[in-house]
Amino acid sequence: MNLVLTARGPVLHGRLLIPLVLLTTPMIALGRPATEPAAFLLGADISALASLERQGVTFRDVDGRPDDAIAIFARHGWNAFRLRLFVNPNGRGGVVNSLEYTRALAARVKAAGATFMLDLHYSDTWADPQHQVKPTAWTALDFPAMEQRVEDYTRDVLADLKRHDVLPEVVQIGNEITGGTLWPDAQLRVPPSQVKVFDDEVRPIEPPAPYDEARQWERLARIVKAGVRGVRAGTTDADGVRIMIHIDCGGDWPVTRWFFDHLEAHGVPYDVIGQSYYPQWHGTLDNVRDTLAQTARRYGKDIVVIETAYPWKDVNRWAAKPHMAWPVSPQGQRAFLGDLIRAVRETPDERGLGVVYWHPESVPPPAGRGRAWHGGAMALFDQDGQALPGIDVLRWLHGGADVGGNGATTRPRVEIEVQRPHPATQTTTPAR
Repeated sequence: MNLVLTARGPVLHGRLLIPLVLLTTPMIALGRPATEPAAFLLGADISALASLERQGVTFRDVDGRPDDAIAIFARHGWNAFRLRLFVNPNGRGGVVNSLEYTRALAARVKAAGATFMLDLHYSDTWADPQHQVKPTAWTALDFPAMEQRVEDYTRDVLADLKRHDVLPEVVQIGNEITGGTLWPDAQLRVPPSQVKVFDDEVRPIEPPAPYDEARQWERLARIVKAGVRGVRAGTTDADGVRIMIHIDCGGDWPVTRWFFDHLEAHGVPYDVIGQSYYPQWHGTLDNVRDTLAQTARRYGKDIVVIETAYPWKDVNRWAAKPHMAWPVSPQGQRAFLGDLIRAVRETPDERGLGVVYWHPESVPPPAGRGRAWHGGAMALFDQDGQALPGIDVLRWLHGGADVGGNGATTRPRVEIEVQRPHPATQTTTPAR
């Protein structure tokens, strides 16, 4: 399926899908000259999909019909998928994202005609603002050897994916690296934030003493540059792979500026800025709009909100958290996603490139075979695996009838032609 969200709307095999009237100006597409029509990315990080399928989770479209989750997303206009990669995962719980696993899931993304975004964690397990643990096999390396290992590993991963015809369009050098990566070697002390909310899940992390700011920034820059060199060594210019740098400051312009000013001062090459935005941690939507606008004007880079999510159930758990301005309900989840899409699309200078929803496939496996993130409250499918109204956010943004829920919408309704993926490219659920 060749699906592109352009300034006029998503196009499938030359036919207009949901007419996105909010997308009124062109923007820069992945790997295309600025003069060409833009591709707005509506994506999902579905890194756990194959694992959940093996645990017995079945996904259903809004009409209750079982189908492949990627096909369901594509049917509703989603056109990009991010997959994480661990160096040597132990295979327990959610730590399953080996190269073999990721390659197979990437093949399904490519078969759907979607954009593939690769998230390199440079760890055997989760790398995020709370953890940036070096791979076990790298722990004895001195810093120059570590730098070389990052380059070699990245080159080998990209060469492998290219050899198997599943080359990503975008590669992240690290995941949420506001505090650096490969701790403590390239760890940073993040300035105090006036926006970020700390709780039992997210807390300030202090680097080991003594701390040398200039030395640590020089080290982080060397690691990121090594990753970039690895991407370039494993691909060619004609492949058009873009480099993303991802931090967790969606509503925090001062810390965003601190980070990217240093990155620019060290001459780190990159193409796209990725931000995480979870309202309970990262501020209001007005904070996000300000960060997007300031970032676009200062750095002249495309920006993706590469991680976001919002709960659809368990209101008592979420009511006390800050910045939860939308109802904790299926319709509230959809409204949150729609408002965020609109905010990103309104970024100055046409720099708002897309929104990627994190772990929307997090459905609790049957018979207690596994766990789901926050009990499935952040998923875009309910506890039975049926798609929630948020899956159809594009239709709703343009006044279409509610899908998958009975909440009313006050938005004007328009006639919309919805085309399903071409049968030849529609993905199928793998045998379990």
